[in-house]
Amino acid sequence: MATIPTLEMIRHINGNRFNLEYKEEVYSTLSRDNGGPLHTKLWECNKTNDRHTLRIDQNIFEQILKKRGPRGRKGKSVGRPAFGIRHLIRRELMLIFHMDVEKIVEILNSNPEYKSGKKKDTTLVMPNLSIAIKELVEEILSKDNNLQHHPVFRRMWAPCACRLLELAWINKPKHKSMK
Repeated sequence: MATIPTLEMIRHINGNRFNLEYKEEVYSTLSRDNGGPLHTKLWECNKTNDRHTLRIDQNIFEQILKKRGPRGRKGKSVGRPAFGIRHLIRRELMLIFHMDVEKIVEILNSNPEYKSGKKKDTTLVMPNLSIAIKELVEEILSKDNNLQHHPVFRRMWAPCACRLLELAWINKPKHKSMK
């Protein structure tokens, strides 16, 4: 049976395993080089999660796919870590939940009538984020109640997550590439 994670469950990151707040199963961990939060295998588990279809703007989809890791993208072989567009989308969704609510409010206020372009379907195994999205929307509305009728919040959790992902990606600071 699939568990539906809450916003607190997704945001919780274990510190020391002897800490009182240590949990056996967490949805986020810190990277070894302090590069930020990472999603865990709980996001990818076929046994506990269902398949969900996300419809993401095609341009954003292609930009996420072009995103390079620290050593580039490796080919698929046995024993390799997860990779590909599904893995990258799960990471981007997880980063939205770890983003400051004030930053999300700022992004939504700067794009009051956001409408995505042509969409591309992607089916991926991931937890049902309905409760986490609902709690995130409540946090956003507690900061700025004027966003109640924003186009991002008009649909269910999956389209809302897709639009938040698109807006976060569009407003992500661009780093200069090194040659």
